[in-house]
Amino acid sequence: MFGIIVNPLSGNGRGSNIWMEIKEYLHTHHIAYLAKITTKAGEAAQHAITLIQEHHVKRILVIGGDGTIHEAAGGIWQLHTEGVTCALAVIPAGTGNDFAKAYGIPTQPIKALQIALAATTTVQIDLLHAIHNQVAVNSIGAGFDGMVAKITNEASYKKFLNRFGLGGLSYFISILRVFVTYQPSTAWLEVDGTTYELPHMWLAAVANIPFYGGSIQICPTASPHDGLADVVVIQSKGRFRLLPVLFTVYQGKHTKHPAVSFYKGKNISIRTEKPLLVQADGEYAGSTPLHIELIPAALSVIRST
Repeated sequence: MFGIIVNPLSGNGRGSNIWMEIKEYLHTHHIAYLAKITTKAGEAAQHAITLIQEHHVKRILVIGGDGTIHEAAGGIWQLHTEGVTCALAVIPAGTGNDFAKAYGIPTQPIKALQIALAATTTVQIDLLHAIHNQVAVNSIGAGFDGMVAKITNEASYKKFLNRFGLGGLSYFISILRVFVTYQPSTAWLEVDGTTYELPHMWLAAVANIPFYGGSIQICPTASPHDGLADVVVIQSKGRFRLLPVLFTVYQGKHTKHPAVSFYKGKNISIRTEKPLLVQADGEYAGSTPLHIELIPAALSVIRST
């Protein structure tokens, strides 16, 4: 038997529709499972802990978006530190589905389920460990992207676009909205003991995979199993200088732009002259200052071949 965590509200109700399809498949094929349904933010982590501690599952399948995966992975990791192992599988049902893209998990629910059931291909991935004992599987960012994540999650157009399978477009709309008014800030980035002053920082993102914000290739070379976190910084005094970045970042072709810098390391700190919003896997995660430690090979993920 394996565990399932379902966020029925993910993707503006897509999670609920997918769960109905998956449940019918499991019943038809007489596959034993134990499901937990989320009803509020933060619940997926506790569901993961309950499934592992009380029901001793060795595999948890998440039906939801990157936020639900973020929570479930945090619950699994809490017990992993106590020596308990449990693999994570995913059926993408969210807006951006960056985690699924990174691991080649198909958007077709039954195909993704079959990968989870087979569990023949697993990979140990690194985690980004931040303050308040929080972990991220995709990325943690401060500044511009923190504001974009907040506005997107609150936007009515996100729900509207999700109905037509265009949820990723909501991030781009939010980017344009924030771009018009955002004011850069002086920041100090420390990577493995070396400090860099950033006089006009727009964003600093620490990435575990190439994607965030719905297919944006913010760190094209980021790898979740190389033992290093990739850091991207965008800084500019004027906003119009950054226009080319807005339209090339989706293809990962922004890397040569003079306003963009990259770093790699295991311990990253970000201090700013004023508190900036922080996002972790697209979810609000407080504000700066921020310290992130990379934890190598901390989570087992079931992926496609």
